[in-house]
Amino acid sequence: MRKKGLETVIRVGGAVVVTAAAVLAAVLESFLVPYYIGGIAVPIAGAIAFVANWRLAALAVYWTGGRWSVLLTALAWFAVVLAASAPTEAGSLVITSGFNGYMLLLAGTAGIALALWQYFRPRPNAKAARPVAGPPVAAQATPTATKESRP
Repeated sequence: MRKKGLETVIRVGGAVVVTAAAVLAAVLESFLVPYYIGGIAVPIAGAIAFVANWRLAALAVYWTGGRWSVLLTALAWFAVVLAASAPTEAGSLVITSGFNGYMLLLAGTAGIALALWQYFRPRPNAKAARPVAGPPVAAQATPTATKESRP
């Protein structure tokens, strides 16, 4: 297989793997929403969602070589979370409207927002920051006198 063809296969495979990982992470997080320890709600799903969404986006950019792959993980995560938030015909919910459910939505969205900011923020133009090469400036033999030292 040619080098260009192999690179395309790796990029497409990376996109598929990262998208599947985002779906799997969203399903796991959705089922961790009703996590309680001794009657106290523990927002472990929100913590996992923040870190997973942020780092999966970085992995997607690394494997695909394009910053637009951040959207793959974001859209896959949102699709699963929105489907899990919608009630079934029987009225059952996976992500309930409680503290843990809201923390999952907030933290997961914050992780995606951080990844989007990280890869899409405006960056200073490196070419404009460099000084333009021009003719050399002659160095002065004596320093210029300041205003205060002039008669």
